[in-house]
Order: sequence, then structure tokens, then C-alpha cells
Amino acid sequence: MDVKNLKRLIRLVEQSEINELEIEDSGTRVKIVKNQYAFPTQVLPQAPPPPAGLPVENPGSALPAPSAPPSAEASESEVADESHLAVVTSPMVGTFYRAPSPGAPPFVELGDRVSVGQTLCILEAMKLMNELQCETGGVIRKICEDNGQPVEFGQKLFLIEP
Repeated sequence: MDVKNLKRLIRLVEQSEINELEIEDSGTRVKIVKNQYAFPTQVLPQAPPPPAGLPVENPGSALPAPSAPPSAEASESEVADESHLAVVTSPMVGTFYRAPSPGAPPFVELGDRVSVGQTLCILEAMKLMNELQCETGGVIRKICEDNGQPVEFGQKLFLIEP
């Protein structure tokens, strides 16, 4: 099957009511699954809160400090010795999502016990949602990225204590 036909099939699935299409042609099997997750396509940056203890010059114009995401709970000092921890890295360039949809709870939280095959997060690449599954059972000791942030190939995402 050539790339031109593959792109045509992808467009047909995107524009139709079907969610999944599987085709075999000349010994090549292709399965196209429509995006089953709805994520925002734009992430707006938030201004960081001022350091604790420093006065704000114009408190009326200061933005309220955003609540810290769960990934901020594990500071570098808490996980200072990473030598015994399993590192989960991104297998691709994409956008890191901790939950299956914006209103849903995250797949994993700091301190959760995880097992092999359990979904840790979703990596969106070219509008395809790829579930990243755990390869080492243990306890989540650090979540290295914030929800909705772009990640690079090989970038640390999680630290797991086996």
C-alpha cells in the first residue's frame, strides 16, 4: 500500500462517522483508529508566582498564584539520588498528557503503585494519541513533566522506584 492511498484512507476515517478501519492489501495490514481523546490544541503559559517571602510591588495587578500541579510535589531534594530509580523516557516527540481527557483524573499520581502494562500517560504526536505503558512495576516517585507540555524523544517523564 502506498503512502498516497494511506493518507486518503486516513482522511476518509477522519471525515466519516466510523471510529476504526482495518484493511489488508497485498500482505500489508493497516489499522486506522480515530482520535478517541479530546484535548485542547493550544496550551497557554501561566506566569510563575513570585518567590515566597518577596513583596509584590503592585498587589492589585498581580495574578493569583496558580495551584501547583502534582508533578511539583516531588522536588529535586526529595528525589536527590535517582540511581536506584527506573527512568521512564519519552519514546517520541509530542505533547505530554497525564489524563485521558481534560476533566478526567490523571492516569497516575505521585506515590501510586504501578504495574507492568499500566498506562502512565498519553503522548500526542500529529493528532494521534499514544498511550505510554509502564515497563517496570513499582512506585511513582517523580512526575517530571507538567500536563500539556511538549516533550522530546528521550526526555524524562517519570521516575519509578522498583
